[in-house]
Amino acid sequence: MADIASPQQISQASPTPQVPRAPVSHPAPHGHFSPIWVIPLISALLGVWLVWRHYSATGPQINVRFETAEGIIAGKTPVLCRSVNIGAVSKVTLDSDNKGVLVSLTMTRDAARLLVEDSQIWVVRARYSSAGISGLNTLLSGNYIELQPGVSKKERWDFVGLENPPPTPPGVPGVHFILMADQAGGLGPGTSIIYKGIEVGKLETRVFHPESGQVEFAAFMQGDYARLVNQQTRFYNSGGLDLKIGAEGVQLRVGSLESLLTSSVTFTDPPPEELLGAQPMRDGHTFTLYSSLSDAKKVEFNPTVPYLLLFSASVRGLSPDAPVEFRGIRVGSVVAASFKYLPSDPEHRVPVLIKIDPAVFTDLPAGDAEATHSFLAQSVANGLRASLKTGSLLTGQLFVELDFQKDAPPATIVSIGDYKVLPTVPAAGLDELQAKAGALLDKFNALPVEKIGENANAALAAMKETAVNLNKLTGPDSALDKTLKNAEKITGELSGNKDLAATLRNLHETSSTLNTAIFGLSAQFKQVGENLSEATDTVKRQPWRMIWPTTKKYPNDPGPTPAQKKATPAPRHGRSRRESTDGAQ
Repeated sequence: MADIASPQQISQASPTPQVPRAPVSHPAPHGHFSPIWVIPLISALLGVWLVWRHYSATGPQINVRFETAEGIIAGKTPVLCRSVNIGAVSKVTLDSDNKGVLVSLTMTRDAARLLVEDSQIWVVRARYSSAGISGLNTLLSGNYIELQPGVSKKERWDFVGLENPPPTPPGVPGVHFILMADQAGGLGPGTSIIYKGIEVGKLETRVFHPESGQVEFAAFMQGDYARLVNQQTRFYNSGGLDLKIGAEGVQLRVGSLESLLTSSVTFTDPPPEELLGAQPMRDGHTFTLYSSLSDAKKVEFNPTVPYLLLFSASVRGLSPDAPVEFRGIRVGSVVAASFKYLPSDPEHRVPVLIKIDPAVFTDLPAGDAEATHSFLAQSVANGLRASLKTGSLLTGQLFVELDFQKDAPPATIVSIGDYKVLPTVPAAGLDELQAKAGALLDKFNALPVEKIGENANAALAAMKETAVNLNKLTGPDSALDKTLKNAEKITGELSGNKDLAATLRNLHETSSTLNTAIFGLSAQFKQVGENLSEATDTVKRQPWRMIWPTTKKYPNDPGPTPAQKKATPAPRHGRSRRESTDGAQ
């Protein structure tokens, strides 16, 4: 077997290229610190500092229970107190009873002093309520949790969150009281309490009591305005429109623009003498909340004394709560009109039950029924009667009026069953109006309508015949039409005659010459007339001149008398002495 070469022999037989060797690091002698360790050491110290700072800045973790987690996101939803960040939501889980959610909040260390017994927490989101619109900024920034610190000194880490923002922060000076209403009327937590246009308080909560059917409001009024309220104050709903149609007519009360958009509560004015030295109202007092101002004013009188009225006429339009008035002043109210109050009346009159408050028009106490009966019995003896009156022609509503009637027949207050009956009289105005209407209808029925119709038809026929004749007179081919055509023809012929202008000129010249001649003849006739007048006058005075005319002058002629001067147009001169002598003879 041949010998196998060893590796050394092979390497010696075939030369290989030389490969450079890598440098070898030699460890430093023990006991020297390398600068390279500074960087990791600084990083470790920075991490420890950050951890310490995180835990030192982190406050307590609290739990808040809500009905729903709408808009709450773990690790994102912040916790604010007056717009300052004091924590964040760390976890959201279902409650153990599955009827709510449990939200864990990690608060800052500075917020620990805010977590006390009466602190309030709620979710701020866009919402609309009777108090108005709020939280619109969350539409862009998202929902957040608001914490309202309390004034207590006791710490608390478990809370029950509010579903709505609290109307009044804790610790604000003021008075808390209760308002009871039959209906909510659009009111709710946050509704303002307004007095003369100024907000003086708010409604805080609203609770419905099924057993009584009433709504309870917890209200708060600021301390500066608490003295405006006393036990006689009446609160009422002042929001929206107050429209009432009754015996007083149509009444419409409109508040401010703000009250039209949102509901509000207001109260009556206290008497001025009660404001001086008035003590603030104490907490816990209960008031009645009325639906309107008119309802609040109704309690100013307390009708307690019942009376029954019997009417023979219809009571249509007389509604419950209609006023009972004495000469325009309300003294009571109508309870109802029903036959159950007097079912066995042989005359079948309509029973109307009313209640009167005698304290309104007398000085008698409201609870003294016997004194009231004695007073009204004396008034009935003097002519006091009850009657129905129309309160509004527009609505047809009736009311009961108490007044003294002249020449009223004697009557007394009688007792029928459980009620005392006041005497009544018919509604004079209504009966008189009905009688006049009936008389007018009777006169209308007595008119000879058929004869009037025949005469009207005859007049219409005559008018028709006249119209036909007029049409014949003025129509085509009528005499008037032919006359107009002839006139038009003559006018045309005259317009076409060329010698018409020359003829008219000659006629004008002839007319001028004739006028001149007539003027000359007129002057001559005038002269002849004057001469004849003078001759006639001479003959009247001196008739002998008809036989012996003369021209001798007589200077002593006295001349004509005044009457002769008036009759003679011109005086004569140079009369002879013979004429004067003869005239004297």
